[in-house]
Amino acid sequence: MSLHFIIDGYNLIKQTPGLNKSSLELSRASLIQFIKISRPQGSQNNRVTVVFDGQANTSISWPAYQDSGIRIIFSQGMSADEKIKELVESADNPKNIVVVTNDRDIQSCVRRFQARIKTVQEFTNIFKALPIHNSPENKPRVSAQAAAKITDEMKKLWLNHG
Repeated sequence: MSLHFIIDGYNLIKQTPGLNKSSLELSRASLIQFIKISRPQGSQNNRVTVVFDGQANTSISWPAYQDSGIRIIFSQGMSADEKIKELVESADNPKNIVVVTNDRDIQSCVRRFQARIKTVQEFTNIFKALPIHNSPENKPRVSAQAAAKITDEMKKLWLNHG
């Protein structure tokens, strides 16, 4: 059984310091990259829809992200909260929907349709070990000696297969 994750985009961004960048465009792109690379929704069979307030910026190619199985919706004329509730209410099988948000009003509403809830922390928790922050303390550390050894081994592999 595949699941459909509906993500409250700005709620997740605001609750996750590594995704909260200097502009909305950068924050949205960071969130999409995080989902694309980390796959916190689990199985590739699980669909993902990210809902943002407002209208899409036409200078960004949002459809390019949809090739990765991530659908992006801008609420246009209603709040993202209302759009998420509408998506759950109109779903054929809301029991297969997982709504990712810390917004209690959304959680309360979608529970009535028997949709599942994941808080932002639950959704991102299994990936705490991944460096989604750009701070130096979260970057993997490799000594210069280890880096040189890895480089030498890679050269040998490439030379033998080239």
